[in-house]
Amino acid sequence: MIELTAAFIAEKNKLANKPIFLYEVEDFDGQDNSLLFAAYEDDVVFNGKTYLKFPIVHESTTENTSGEIDTVLVRVANVSQFIQNKLESYDLRGKKAIITQVFSNLLDDSLNKFEQTFYIDSYTATQEVVEFTCTSKFDLMKLELPARKFWRTFCTWKFKSTECGYSGAETSCNKTFQKCKLLANEKRFDGFPSIPSKHIYVG
Repeated sequence: MIELTAAFIAEKNKLANKPIFLYEVEDFDGQDNSLLFAAYEDDVVFNGKTYLKFPIVHESTTENTSGEIDTVLVRVANVSQFIQNKLESYDLRGKKAIITQVFSNLLDDSLNKFEQTFYIDSYTATQEVVEFTCTSKFDLMKLELPARKFWRTFCTWKFKSTECGYSGAETSCNKTFQKCKLLANEKRFDGFPSIPSKHIYVG
């Protein structure tokens, strides 16, 4: 059970007060680094971490029979392509996502918070926004993670693997369709050219 401090409860119950939501994606790069964002007009320092101001919101989508939130949608602006660049370099599916509610006048005490932990289940990206579907239940079916990405012009197969099928003299591949065609191996290309451009789908 989550225990809230008396100060947090008092602040929460003020009619004129507005909470600050902090978002953290833990270990997004496999090197113990986190993405830290604040839905606020300024950067927020809380519990020794600096959360960067960023256009980001979330909404609950489903509840289970016990009234607990099962799924949350998190929408992040993608106009700057900052998030897009992260998605193209790392698969965030399965990463822990923590949403923390705090108040500006209680930031000096790390106990004054309401924290919920989710895991990124899937996400889609357009030029304008990235939408993450996060769930509180993780790996219930023991599925292998991370999920496979579907790219238009990028091959996910390991070069010279069974899936790749290339066995020639070439020693490297940049995983593009052009390179695959140059090696006369385009039939084994793992991309999906029919996917609309500037989108990423992860299921």
